[in-house]
Amino acid sequence: MMYQLIEGFGAQLKQALLIGKKQTVTPPRHEIRNVVIAGLGGSGIGGSLVAEWTTAWLSVPVQVIKSYDIPNYVNQHTLFITSSFSGGTEETLAALEKALPTGAKVACVTSGGTLMSLAQDTPFDAVQIPNEAPCPRAFLGYSFVQLMYLLKHYQLIDDTFEAALEAGVEQIITHREKIQQEARTMAKAYHGRLPIIYADSHFSAVIMRLQQQINENAKQLCHTHVFPEMNHNELVGWQREKAHYQHMVVTMLRSSLDTARVKIRMDICEPIFKEKAAQFLQVVPQGTTLIEQSLYLIHLFDWLSFYLAELNQVDPFPVSIIGHLKSELAKVSTS
Repeated sequence: MMYQLIEGFGAQLKQALLIGKKQTVTPPRHEIRNVVIAGLGGSGIGGSLVAEWTTAWLSVPVQVIKSYDIPNYVNQHTLFITSSFSGGTEETLAALEKALPTGAKVACVTSGGTLMSLAQDTPFDAVQIPNEAPCPRAFLGYSFVQLMYLLKHYQLIDDTFEAALEAGVEQIITHREKIQQEARTMAKAYHGRLPIIYADSHFSAVIMRLQQQINENAKQLCHTHVFPEMNHNELVGWQREKAHYQHMVVTMLRSSLDTARVKIRMDICEPIFKEKAAQFLQVVPQGTTLIEQSLYLIHLFDWLSFYLAELNQVDPFPVSIIGHLKSELAKVSTS
């Protein structure tokens, strides 16, 4: 099933664009001065992507929260968006419960569940996305596209992003075979090793998505960090003898959008990683905009996680240990 879900990413994005364009929202009663997006896992990473993509466009700050609590500044000037594919994410519902009394403008993106019921009863703005399978991470396209359109419909950004999304869709369809071949090569390098991925900070959410996909699909650990921050801490961890790193493979994401000083930092650090790690890889995304390059990388990394699951001889679809966690949590009263 996971193969079909990943293969359908382009079609999913096209459908998501149609849903987004048909969104209807109620105007906020107060000026929006900040945005908070609440969501976790496969639903939350969409918020992280949107926060990075819109930095250059938004005139108000955006914070993504992935816990039970909300910032103290949430008030009637806040746009508070909850994103939960299932509509039943415990932490997101708890955050929503705290946000409602503040008078914040509330909206949600969900396929149904408790969240949709609350949206209808309270009421607040809701965007319903398809529930084609119980696998939130496989429907990332639905969530982040709707988040972008909510910002547009609340007049916080214009429609510039639409062209970038559409170009990104055509790109992953056009380069399908190239993407899959690169993903297979990377999966072979990652097999039996600890993957470490480095990128410029504006790709932080993209490489976190890779980490999550390797965790859930391939049932394997992965580590990510960003430049320039890693130069102020993690780089020191590379000064031990070479034998210490022989089960690690480093991948450096190099983009035409990398900050000029970061490019220099990467050039200096690359020989260190090549000399110490068992293997060094470099990934260069296609596209001209941050959104285009991010979509290319997301699709590449999703395939990578799938092929790595095959090599690990595991089924990429189920996440039984998370199901166990939820069942155990359900036994414990929150009162």
